[in-house]
Amino acid sequence: MSRLSSVLPGRPKVSPTGRRILSGVLLTAVLLGGCQKDRAQSHFSKAEDALVHMNLALARKEFHAAIEASPSSHLAGRAFYELGRMDDLYGNDPEKASAHYMKSLENLKDGKLRQRVSIDLATDLDHLGKPDEALAILRRLEGPDLLSSYEPRVWDLSARILEHEGRYTEALAYYKKVSARDGDSFRGQKAQFKAGLLENLTSDPHSAAADLQHFVERYPGSPFAPIARFNLALTLDRLGDHQKALSILESIKDNYPNHDVVLQRMAEIRHEIREQSKQPDNKGS
Repeated sequence: MSRLSSVLPGRPKVSPTGRRILSGVLLTAVLLGGCQKDRAQSHFSKAEDALVHMNLALARKEFHAAIEASPSSHLAGRAFYELGRMDDLYGNDPEKASAHYMKSLENLKDGKLRQRVSIDLATDLDHLGKPDEALAILRRLEGPDLLSSYEPRVWDLSARILEHEGRYTEALAYYKKVSARDGDSFRGQKAQFKAGLLENLTSDPHSAAADLQHFVERYPGSPFAPIARFNLALTLDRLGDHQKALSILESIKDNYPNHDVVLQRMAEIRHEIREQSKQPDNKGS
């Protein structure tokens, strides 16, 4: 048995001295890793405190120190994100912010923060005139893993980008999702208002008239209500209901932000009514 065991392959024998050296190396690595994390957390905490007191220069310095202390950690991802937020909020620099957000995503594997960073990155990319890149990020976010609290933000941003790109049918679908989800909130109201406008642009004036009418009845005090009434009047005029269109314009002419455009549209509708009255089919009616 001893002769057989001597020729069979097995684990290499490690001497007691070798085991002590290996254990020492592993222990040193663990201790160094722990020290790095402690230093990174200390710098990160100092940065947060500096940010609370609006000491932006110190906050930036400490966030960068946290990254240097632990460059491939979740904490580094958080620090890059905070630097990006500072670029957005205090520097108005979406290009620099987006660069920090991209570095943040390299260190954030999953979770709520990664989704928040992705939304902020998509927002900045849109501001930088990169709608396709922004939409690609938003598309990757959509799915079963997207937190429900972030869904309206992703849908609303997608809708706005698509609207600006002239992709009205796609934008309309997203605005309707926001409307159904956010209801009477400011974002929900805006989505309902936008849906009514886009239905006109997608050649569906009947739906536009119904939705705009519903909007002005439900939210008469909304900041979007005057523009909704104006567009409702234009839609009704398009559908041939000139008198009702004229009545709506009459009711808003004194309070509408652009008084002259209301008067111009009223004059055009009155001209349409006069022209129609001259048609042979209307004589004697």
